[in-house]
Amino acid sequence: MRKNLPVLELSSLYPRLLSLFAIGVMVYYLWWRATQTLNPEAIVFSWVLWAAEAFGVLNFILFSWMTWNIAPTRPYRPPKPGLTVDVFIPTYNEDLEILEATLSGCRLLSYPHTTYVLDDGRRPEVRALAQHMGCEYLTRPNNNHAKAGNINHALAQTKGEFIVVLDADMIPKPHFLERTLGYFEDEKLAFVQLPQEFYNADSIQHDQKSPVWHEQSLFFRVIQPGKNYSNSAFWCGSPSVLRRKALEEVGGVATETITEDIHTSVRLHSHGWSSYFVREPLAFGIAPQTVQAYLLQRLRWAQGTMQLYRSKESPLWIRGLSLRQRLSYFASFLAYVESLQKLAFILIPIWIMLFNVLPMQVEMETFLLHWTPYFALNVIANQVSGHGVFRYFKSEVYSFLRMIVFLQSYLVLIFRKPLKFKVTPKSVDSSVVARERRAVRIHLAIIALILISMAICLTKIYLNRTLPFPTWALFFVLFWSLYNAMVIFFGVLEVWKRHHHRKHYRFQVNFPALIQSPTLNRPIQGRLINLSLSGARILYESEIPSAGSDFLLSFETDRYAPISVPIRKIVHQRKRANGQFEAGLWFGEVEGEIRRQLFEVLFVDLPQVEYVCGSVPLGRRLLNDLADFVDYLGYALQRSKRGA
Repeated sequence: MRKNLPVLELSSLYPRLLSLFAIGVMVYYLWWRATQTLNPEAIVFSWVLWAAEAFGVLNFILFSWMTWNIAPTRPYRPPKPGLTVDVFIPTYNEDLEILEATLSGCRLLSYPHTTYVLDDGRRPEVRALAQHMGCEYLTRPNNNHAKAGNINHALAQTKGEFIVVLDADMIPKPHFLERTLGYFEDEKLAFVQLPQEFYNADSIQHDQKSPVWHEQSLFFRVIQPGKNYSNSAFWCGSPSVLRRKALEEVGGVATETITEDIHTSVRLHSHGWSSYFVREPLAFGIAPQTVQAYLLQRLRWAQGTMQLYRSKESPLWIRGLSLRQRLSYFASFLAYVESLQKLAFILIPIWIMLFNVLPMQVEMETFLLHWTPYFALNVIANQVSGHGVFRYFKSEVYSFLRMIVFLQSYLVLIFRKPLKFKVTPKSVDSSVVARERRAVRIHLAIIALILISMAICLTKIYLNRTLPFPTWALFFVLFWSLYNAMVIFFGVLEVWKRHHHRKHYRFQVNFPALIQSPTLNRPIQGRLINLSLSGARILYESEIPSAGSDFLLSFETDRYAPISVPIRKIVHQRKRANGQFEAGLWFGEVEGEIRRQLFEVLFVDLPQVEYVCGSVPLGRRLLNDLADFVDYLGYALQRSKRGA
């Protein structure tokens, strides 16, 4: 009997004990602040700061609870043969090449299925592409309810037991269905959601020095797996597999809000259906490339969430949800409320410097004695609960970057104005630089306001004006404001340092290659170091003669050996310091069998990511946070030198 009891390993006990200890210290800090430090002469101001701090503690308590355990809750089972599967690809205005890449992945799915292109753009070229790729084509006479309406229309035209939903840019791996369908042996399982991973590692939300991490990593690698334990992992649209019977029972995909996925999840959970998140990257899409696309997507998510929470089907009061499910949904809702906390942390020091009002009355030594362990444990415990994925400083940067659109979404809570679903842009054009600059104008204005306030404060000090609080408090506030300005500016730098000059994403590769031509005595051997649909970069030992022509690039991959692509132009050629040569190659438009091979290698085979949750030592994680700060600072100094 004893041996059947679950054993809690030390590796999982340690973060839990640390989280509990951190929560105890944080709660004590809040009690001390509320009872010992408030300024009675500015009581409202004092409570505003306390509330902002209390929000952070509440957020951590819920975060710690959700990430208490991220291990799988269901054993993997291979699917039974004979299941009928419909793959839905909703599309509206995406580039044909983006859609072609997704259909290439669907064509390679090894489990029997039927792929449907759901075209709300009603484009003849999309119909032709679907027929060319062996897919069914569906459209409708109007675009009512956007993506949700598109899926519901397709549900009425199809009969598969299971529905795979993939965004137009989300390319599945060949074993996608084998790794997901087996879970549906549980008759009450409504859907399986998978992580959203992205192949364009140069996007606005990727870390350029460590592209395995992106801004959504914590949610998809830690938070969603943790939600399995409260049966509250929610549908994120794509990539996912849904049971048709469950969808039909709740009337199809919800159309009342512009975040149809989480709204439909609430309906399914309230009707007694279960969900499951599989922490395995089985499809790769395109992350928002620019800050404009990123903020548009986050605004839509925030507005749709506000619509849901003020509706009759809000997770706070809809019937049928358990207390744990309500808490889990509420914790996800707080992610959008965090912008109010960030705004408070920006405005409070500005108010102090301009109006000489402190929200606390306490000695410096006493304050630091209480605040230092509270802050340190906050950082450390978040790192531990984040299982190696949480990055404090990067999270701060992105929180400030999206703060404005989250604040904008609160208008939905006040006004019942109908919202229009806006598709996240998946490509860029020549006007992107100007639009990127406009997208961060408010952030720059906030930085200017902070710096002006600091200048006024320093002027007061220089003029020896008598201040109604200790000098140490003033310098603490100055440091706080400087930190805010730097974090917001580092968010702006994330925008400024991105370059969007290529139409096609270049995948990093390491393929053996040959350059051949009738004018060459023998092939030139080398290795491809990056590859796209329209070009490549190659390293090789001997110079390519400029007089040559009809060059052909041949290279080997795990899927094909070899692939031979005509070279339209050698864009540049240079000799490196180590004696090797490097050349940029341009293919132009490739067609036929070569095009099919390139699509399959680039978009199906190459995208990979390895999850390392929990395997990074705590000390290394904290050093990574420090390295993030140093990297931003170094880049800012480089820009200032170039500007000078």
